Amino acid sequence: MDMEVMKMRCKRTVKIIIDIAMYLLFVALMQEHLWEDLHEWIGIMLFVLFIAHNVLNFRWYQSLFKGKYTPARTISAVINIALVAAVLCCMASSVLVSGKFFAFLNLGGARIGRAIHLVATAWAFVLMSLHLGLHLTPLTNKLKKNNKLLRAGQILAVFLAAYGVYVFIGRAFYEELFYLTEFKFFDTDKPAVLYFFETAAMSFPFAFIAYYGRILLQMKKNKNEKSRRHYEKIKEAL
Repeated sequence: MDMEVMKMRCKRTVKIIIDIAMYLLFVALMQEHLWEDLHEWIGIMLFVLFIAHNVLNFRWYQSLFKGKYTPARTISAVINIALVAAVLCCMASSVLVSGKFFAFLNLGGARIGRAIHLVATAWAFVLMSLHLGLHLTPLTNKLKKNNKLLRAGQILAVFLAAYGVYVFIGRAFYEELFYLTEFKFFDTDKPAVLYFFETAAMSFPFAFIAYYGRILLQMKKNKNEKSRRHYEKIKEAL
């Protein structure tokens, strides 16, 4: 096998592993009450992976001011930039509210730090879910090779998206998004595995919206291009 091909495959595998680890760590951080003593350490691990993710995908930043911006590309860019901003706000505010790792800095501003951390974390979760949905095409293309597997995946995705909406409303997650509450409340009697599953399920409605929204935009683009080519043929015939 060509060495360059092996490097590309290795890099792609590392990217996938980092992305999965980031997602799992972020969902874990949303369950602060389950591991309060490890919360800051998990956050630091996530930040390290976040840096690695951006280094490995640095070409995206280099291409920001190149090429034409279609509606799909514009939306994708806005989501990505907003996600980076939200994560940086999470990290910066975590220094202000740190009770262990950064406590020695004694910066103060814990109250404003908690407010920023609460809102930034909520938006980072939503934007991460949208970002995930924008990059599901490779997975769905593989599923399309097996109709039964594809159908099962579609049914599971619809179920998880619907359940995610139920959890979103039940937890009043929108209150965190728009700072309608100053505190995050947890059901301490709920099993950790179920709490983790529910939080993960909340990401599915947003991933669902991003995935199918991108498909609709692509369909519209293809339709417009087809109409344009048809118009050009008529014009040439005249």
